[in-house]
Amino acid sequence: MNILVDALLYQSQSAGIGRYIDKLFSAYTGLFPDDRVTALVPPGQILPGAINLVPIEDLKSSKQRLLYEQWRLGSWAKTQTYDIIHFGDYQMPILGALPRAIVTVHDLAAFRLPELFPRGSGLTKRFLMRRSVAHASRVIVPSLATAHDLQDILHVPESKISVVLHGVTPLEREAGPTLYERPYFLAVGTIEPRKNFERLIEAFARVFANILDGPDLLIAGKPGWLYRNAMEAPSRLGVRERVRFLGYVEDKSLKALYRDCMAVTYPSLYEGFGFPVAEALWLGKPVLCSRGGALEEVAGNDALIVDPLNVSSIASGLEELWKNLGVWQVRALAGVTRVHQLTWTKAAQSTRDVYLRTVGDSRQT
Repeated sequence: MNILVDALLYQSQSAGIGRYIDKLFSAYTGLFPDDRVTALVPPGQILPGAINLVPIEDLKSSKQRLLYEQWRLGSWAKTQTYDIIHFGDYQMPILGALPRAIVTVHDLAAFRLPELFPRGSGLTKRFLMRRSVAHASRVIVPSLATAHDLQDILHVPESKISVVLHGVTPLEREAGPTLYERPYFLAVGTIEPRKNFERLIEAFARVFANILDGPDLLIAGKPGWLYRNAMEAPSRLGVRERVRFLGYVEDKSLKALYRDCMAVTYPSLYEGFGFPVAEALWLGKPVLCSRGGALEEVAGNDALIVDPLNVSSIASGLEELWKNLGVWQVRALAGVTRVHQLTWTKAAQSTRDVYLRTVGDSRQT
């Protein structure tokens, strides 16, 4: 098959969606070397596994990327010979039909939590997603929770949705030297309101501000949007020396942070999957995460579940982990076998199955 991929969100320091594009197509081309993958990429980026790279110049902002995708990408695609065109993040050109188009929708946060997005970008995201899923031949989602949201909010037919669980990149226990000497809880994610870091820091301060031999809290992730309140919270709450923002962390160092942490804390307000939860359980690390939705789906019965809107609930969870860590280590170890089944090889195989069904459907019409 000839496959076109919109990989314009991919960067070498990608998290979330960029990481999905990277890991999926690295696995895909290893499994299916006879398929030809052509990827649109930002200048200077090399998507592992792509046979042909088409660098798109002068995309210096998200706005410029969206304008290119809406006004120019479709015209370029119509000059290409392809079997499938895959858009890795919620939107595709909505003017003019592109046959055999696949859109991956990672979550519907812009609909579920519109107040957490800047007004302009939230409106744009909702407008484009609504129309893109209507135009797409099929929609891929990473969890049953996201599939249900697509049906409930955007009324996408179940027959058009394919659930393809993300993989988990293996995390070696021998991941280099220890990076932090004190005991610590680890939180991973872009600094933006949906990740709920401000409430997490407040909960941490309630429990540990006056416990000198208690753990620290390390937050690994680069600033995203509306991040100032979270980054100012440690000073405001008197735990500036105990809460560390690490910025973007390279894979090898992140593996070491996972390996050496006491537990991973992820009380996000909403997720379509939840990489940190899966990665922590892959190593048998205790996890604190939010009730409901995709996070509880990924965590199964192997994590400590809290109400992400209730600081007292998060604080009680942190205290429980601190006092009864051994109990939660046993719970986490029970989830290792299940999470080890989440591989990018399986995700690539399932994605190709979606491609084949889409090509087959187009031949019948």
